[in-house]
Amino acid sequence: MTPEEERSGDLLDVALADEIELVSDLVVAASSSPRHFTPDEVDELLGIPDGAPGSPSDVPATPPSE
Repeated sequence: MTPEEERSGDLLDVALADEIELVSDLVVAASSSPRHFTPDEVDELLGIPDGAPGSPSDVPATPPSE
């Protein structure tokens, strides 16, 4: 990136912009709710499908026994 491009003031990071939009949507939803959201409700608000890797429904309720 040239110095002129750095000074242009345009910060284009699509992934970051998407994350900021998701967080702002979550903040708006949370501010209108009288209670805390469950992890599954947060996933639903963020558009994460049930059973996605790392989602609460993907994690076993009890740790596996050794």
